[in-house]
Amino acid sequence: MRTVRRRPTAATAALIAMVGLSITACTAVPDPAPPTAALVTPSAPPGAESARSPASGRAYTQEAIAADFAFVAAMVVHHEQAVELAELAVGRAADPEIVSLAERMSLAQAAEASTMRSWLERRQATGESHEHGAAMEGEISRATLDRAAQVRGATFDRLFIAAMVPHHLGAVRMAEDRLAEPGDPAVARWARAMAEGQSLEVDRLREIEARLPRA
Repeated sequence: MRTVRRRPTAATAALIAMVGLSITACTAVPDPAPPTAALVTPSAPPGAESARSPASGRAYTQEAIAADFAFVAAMVVHHEQAVELAELAVGRAADPEIVSLAERMSLAQAAEASTMRSWLERRQATGESHEHGAAMEGEISRATLDRAAQVRGATFDRLFIAAMVPHHLGAVRMAEDRLAEPGDPAVARWARAMAEGQSLEVDRLREIEARLPRA
């Protein structure tokens, strides 16, 4: 007796295909969860984003664009002061944590200052030159920087913290003031990252200050 093999009907084939897809879907290995984003130094705000607000689609006012320029230009000088003081800590600070923190500040803020200068130059090359009249808050005086270059050990440590804490707080206020006004959303993201990063460094400096030996 021969066994007769019948070809599956179209309905049977469709059912088999559906069962196969269900099994595949149930046994597939899920994609791994994306890694948590790390806090990094913000990159330069791209000039292409500064023409219009994504929320309103309207062109920014000249006042808002000028304020962006003023903020970035003032922050370049502000960063350069921090770098000058931080670089002195390597050979003069007694506390190893101040040395470590100062090295990170120097590298990070020197890179940010360089990037901000490039941003200004690119924008100025397109004819968007503005007066840079923004005031700096928490400015480190020339006398303080000169004094820091002359002292060492615990005296330098206390001077470093006494100058850097208000300097950082000034940068935070400058960033928050810029965030309170309309302007380039890319510059706003930059300002927000600076405010958050320097607030964290202020907290660390105050913790170090609390355990330093008194004069």
